[in-house]
Amino acid sequence: MRLIKRSARPRPKVSLVLLDWSVRESFHLLHYLKHQTIPRDQFEVIIIEFYSRVSDAIRKFEEEVDTWVVLDMPLTCCYHKHLMYNVGIALARGDIVMIGDSDAMAKPTFIEAILRNFEKDPAIVYHIDEFRNMRRDYYPFNYPSFEAVLGDGCFNNAGGRTTGVLNTADPIHSRNYGACMCARRADLIAIGGADMHIDYAGHICGPYEMTFRLANYGRRELWDMDEFLYHTWHPGQAGADNYMGPHDGRHMSTTALEAITSRRVRPLLEHEAVRRLRAGEAQSADDVLNCLVDPRYATEWDTRALEENGALRRWSDYRVPLGVYKGYRLEAEVDRVFAYPVNQSDAERLQDGRRQRERCQDADRSLDSADLGARWPVCHRAQAAGTGRSIALLPLAAPACALWPSREGRARRCICTRGYAGRSPRAAASDHRQG
Repeated sequence: MRLIKRSARPRPKVSLVLLDWSVRESFHLLHYLKHQTIPRDQFEVIIIEFYSRVSDAIRKFEEEVDTWVVLDMPLTCCYHKHLMYNVGIALARGDIVMIGDSDAMAKPTFIEAILRNFEKDPAIVYHIDEFRNMRRDYYPFNYPSFEAVLGDGCFNNAGGRTTGVLNTADPIHSRNYGACMCARRADLIAIGGADMHIDYAGHICGPYEMTFRLANYGRRELWDMDEFLYHTWHPGQAGADNYMGPHDGRHMSTTALEAITSRRVRPLLEHEAVRRLRAGEAQSADDVLNCLVDPRYATEWDTRALEENGALRRWSDYRVPLGVYKGYRLEAEVDRVFAYPVNQSDAERLQDGRRQRERCQDADRSLDSADLGARWPVCHRAQAAGTGRSIALLPLAAPACALWPSREGRARRCICTRGYAGRSPRAAASDHRQG
């Protein structure tokens, strides 16, 4: 573990914990933090990188970063966001810890809203929801106005509030728990911090796990109805080609949901640094620096070992059949659709799927279809292994499509007769609850 920078702010009120696992292309939240209504010495920014990358996207805003930690985990290791949460909690100097989205836009009243709500009621776990816009012309991020993000392409704007905060029937699946979660540092330590259980490695994780246990501890879950974050589309935002722990079919961890029914307060597996702080064996971050990263994590979270023992499943292991079209069997992953010949065996299909995903890594992310491409982000284009057929991998908020090239090389679009591929744009928002 390396400490590139260490906060010198003596008594910040809020500590913002922002994460990366060598995937973030932009940390533009740091730009918006320069323009807050609250004096800068009242909050600190903590950046935690899981692997070894020293990001140029962070260097761009380095003057806004107070503490910068690189955990130096091996690339063979599956990332575990809860480790980064706990490192942030241990290093935080503020009374309030915010865990949130580092590539979101925030209005100048963002920090002010956090402080105001905790001044009204300290016994809360506080969330801010996020507007999400799917327009591709905001990528790479080009600093659109807040009004533009709320306009065309924003699928969860309901009269100036998110559809999530207005949804009282199913708030767990409609609100973005990972956008911004705030709690008192003392409360987070009292419940044992973020759960280090292996079920939370990879994509199925998030600060909501702590929200549920904080509620069991007696803290009131509060969602702001007037302050929001703003997020624009970027590739891979749903976490495709990832590892996933057990979930309820809508990417909410069943291990976390169990805490609601059992009323459990403590984590299944407590981080050692947080345990020492909770038990009074350590008084400050300096006392736990030597136990922030357990060397056993490198072997326990090794991706090959995870696959061999079946601890986690790959994102691509969860598939939704969409029927048969012109001799091809259509199957949906969360943000894409694959077409396979109907006479292909299951083993051949899985092998071809892996080859397609490998080719997707370097594939062109654009698609020459003006009507769909203008509105919906097209993830990849891939060549189906052994079939000579080109496949478009589209977000499932768009109609499911399979593309076949003509002899002249021009793609011909065929719309699946089932219309939307099992998910509406609003339902697609649930893919982004992970923090």
